[in-house]
Order: sequence, then C-alpha cells, then structure tokens
Amino acid sequence: MAKFFKPIIEFFSSIWNWRKKKRFNSINDKLETKLRDRTKERREFISEFKFELRKYLRRDASGKYIPIKGKNKAEIYEHVMHKHGTRLEELDLKFSKDLQIKL
Repeated sequence: MAKFFKPIIEFFSSIWNWRKKKRFNSINDKLETKLRDRTKERREFISEFKFELRKYLRRDASGKYIPIKGKNKAEIYEHVMHKHGTRLEELDLKFSKDLQIKL
C-alpha cells in the first residue's frame, strides 16, 4: 500500500514546490525592478542635489568684482536639511555634517 501512495505524494509535492518557486520568482522580479527604479531615482537626486549645492555655495561666481560669500559647514548643513531633509529620508541617503552624502 505504501508503494502506491509514494508516487502520488511525490507528484503533489513537486506541484507544490513548482508553485512556490514560481511565486518567489515573481516576487524577486518585482523587487529587482523596484531596486533599479530606486537606484535610478537616487542617482538623479544626487546629481540635482550637487548642482543646487554648487548654486547655493555660489561656486559659479568667479570674477574680480563678484565676491564669493563664505558659508560655514553648519549653515550649509542646516540649509540642506531644511530643504531636502524629507527627500533624503525617503531615499535612505545620509547627509553628514562634513557635507558628504552616504548611501
């Protein structure tokens, strides 16, 4: 009698494992696309962030009669956190007081 049930049990267990693998593969595909989207969004934000930071620091102001205003790190950090703090938290980016972005 045990020989009769063994192939049936193996058949149903293989169907069960196939469904489980299929479900996990679909979940993994969704996670991979979300990860790609998130890294793309991070890259875009970092490039926009660097451009805006240069603009805020007036790195583009060069000339004999246009003075570059000096700003200390604490002032820059507070400005960045006030303006971009929520966006940095959404993207899981850390902005240190040394003015560096960490992933």
